[in-house]
Amino acid sequence: MRPTQAREGSRGAGSEGNGGGTGLGWSVLVMGFTLGVLAPTLHNATLPRAAADIGIDAPGQDIAQVLVVCASLAGLFWAGRAVDVRGARRVVLWSLLGTCAGGLLLVSAVGPVTYGAGLVVESASIMGVVAGYVASVPVLHLTGRLGRVVGASFAALALALTAGVALVLAANEAGNWRMAETLSPLLAAGLFLPTLRTMAEEPLPTPPPDVSIAFKVGCPVVVLLGGVLQAAPLRSWLDAGVVTLLVSTLALLVFCCLPGRALFRIRPRQRRTEPREPAEADSRIGAAVLAGSVWGFGQSALATLLLVLLTDRGGAQGESLVAWTGFGIGFALAGVYAARSGIAARPAAALGLTLAAVGVAVLPVLPHRHSTVATVIAALISVLVGFGVVLPQVPVVTRYLVSLPASGRGVTATAYPASVVLGGAAVTGIPYEAVISPSTRGDIQELLWITVTILALAAVVLGRSAVAIAVAGGAVAQYVLVTVISENRYAQRPLSLAAFAVTGVIVGLAVWTRGRQGERLARALAAATALQQAVLRPLPARAGELEIAGLYRPATADTGIGGDFYDVAQTPFGTRILIGDVRGKGLQAVQIVADALGCFRSQAHETTGLTELAARLDRHLARAALSRQDSELFATALLLEHREGSDHLDILNCGHLPPLAVGPGHEAREVQLPALLPLGFGSLDPDTVPTPVRLNLADDTVLLLHTDGLSEARNASGAFYPVIARLRTAPTIRPRDLITHLMTGLAQWTHDSADDIALIALTASPRSPNAGEPPSP
Repeated sequence: MRPTQAREGSRGAGSEGNGGGTGLGWSVLVMGFTLGVLAPTLHNATLPRAAADIGIDAPGQDIAQVLVVCASLAGLFWAGRAVDVRGARRVVLWSLLGTCAGGLLLVSAVGPVTYGAGLVVESASIMGVVAGYVASVPVLHLTGRLGRVVGASFAALALALTAGVALVLAANEAGNWRMAETLSPLLAAGLFLPTLRTMAEEPLPTPPPDVSIAFKVGCPVVVLLGGVLQAAPLRSWLDAGVVTLLVSTLALLVFCCLPGRALFRIRPRQRRTEPREPAEADSRIGAAVLAGSVWGFGQSALATLLLVLLTDRGGAQGESLVAWTGFGIGFALAGVYAARSGIAARPAAALGLTLAAVGVAVLPVLPHRHSTVATVIAALISVLVGFGVVLPQVPVVTRYLVSLPASGRGVTATAYPASVVLGGAAVTGIPYEAVISPSTRGDIQELLWITVTILALAAVVLGRSAVAIAVAGGAVAQYVLVTVISENRYAQRPLSLAAFAVTGVIVGLAVWTRGRQGERLARALAAATALQQAVLRPLPARAGELEIAGLYRPATADTGIGGDFYDVAQTPFGTRILIGDVRGKGLQAVQIVADALGCFRSQAHETTGLTELAARLDRHLARAALSRQDSELFATALLLEHREGSDHLDILNCGHLPPLAVGPGHEAREVQLPALLPLGFGSLDPDTVPTPVRLNLADDTVLLLHTDGLSEARNASGAFYPVIARLRTAPTIRPRDLITHLMTGLAQWTHDSADDIALIALTASPRSPNAGEPPSP
């Protein structure tokens, strides 16, 4: 490992040492996010009683809701920029103090002006807390653990959401809105000291990263549009301007928060040569914004729909809140399931959002004149909707957090929470009294249609799955059946038969498509397995007097093989081992790997010396490069030879990473070897190549051979995987245990590995009388 890698690895590995990776650190993050979820719920619930208490008229209540949205967005954007300049820890601490100050001002308000000022200060400060914590997640937790952290956090947020509903019921029962509003400042005050303990000061860049023109110009516009969105539903949910405004605002939000994005960029016309990782990061941020807006919109729409539909069936606000707890249950189930299963973003969106669309579509079938039965059914439907809406959030948010840049992380971290605020603002603009009035019943039906459509379209965009299209189409057809063709006299009409036929055709096409995809996947996996077994033979557990363990993992999982290679040959000259890495990866490197291994397997049994073997491999790859007219074809390699009865190894390094030696006291070190040019340059001559290096191999020492896919794996902060430090923490130094320990740590270190990985661990194991049997554990 190079010195720079070691320094970066120690900095990345130490991110857990500040407490962020512990249970306390996770609890602090969850409580901070809970504050962001709980406060808006309390504000919406207590606003009518506060208005009656301190004399706020109907227009004043509308203005208060608009102020909350604008202040929340402004607080997010300010905090995001402040994180990049001042650090997340300082931003969170100041925002917690602001939350306490705003909450005290709100609770002690005696007039509309003081009440509005308290709402603005508290809302902006709470979003500052959320922005600081979101920006800190990939720093406080190893990248490989983010999926479980995010899933568990969503499950905990579901409990907070359910607790918020209970608080609303208790506040309405007691008639004391000030008591409910004290919860936010109390929670903020309780978070102050744990935040001091778990969040360490980060080294800040000097000078701080520049903020793009797009962020400076676009963020005030997004704040203004968010206020307009909050007021827009006061007119009509079916106003085309509302949907257009929401889509435009989300697109502007993505553009503002992309890392390093200028407002206008003029590029000369030239062939693209740079890698496409930034475009992938942009797509992950866009997916997170879409998923967050669907969460905010779906959650607010379901609350409004339950209130109207259950009131229409003889229920009251309390029953609608009881039914709403089902959303929290589904919320929690989705978080736990996603954390345990590790479901990917596309299948999660295709499954979850279409299930949510089906659940919303069947809401109109709630029975009349039986409010209790309707409440129970509504709660069960809410579980389905909550599960479906939140299921794709976990993998999408995980990928979004992994994509946060090292420079300007705070600005990019505001995109997802801002989209949740905007999605909710597009629905919650109608106050409680107006929602349950007879004049809005038609608008509620329109809102139901819009919600089903948005969920279905989001499933198609995020999932890109035929199943999503099928289930979405079935949901719409089902909605038509239960709302339009609900009476017997309509059942005989051609429209009824057409709806049934269309639904059957859509579902049939979906099943047929998924079946074909399953068959193609099975064939591809079988071909990949056969290819790997033909080219990369399984390593023996014992070769001569060596105990050996190996592992191979290609970067492209569906090919079964990549650009790394290894082999062990038992020859008349002893046990010979090869490990190497050709230029490139994936399918373009498979043929080169096959050529190199084929040459080794034939020449290892015919060549007396290790130097001559390396020269023959070099000439073989040089001829392959000439035949392919590829002047950059080469392969790095390590060649090892162990003769029976000897206590040493002969090693020849052809431009490869040096091996690592692990002693009985877990003393891991890099073996210093002179490095020749890689194979394929035609520069190795048996008469001029240095003789192999002789390395003593004690019975209690393990030698680890690896490719750069292991040592150059990066976490979210860009730090390399600290291989030597990880080896020093292994429970045992048996070859198989060392490899398992390294790969377990790698899974926690990085979200996904972008390179092939090949590992061989070997140690001296003198042949026993039962040499044919594998070593006992």
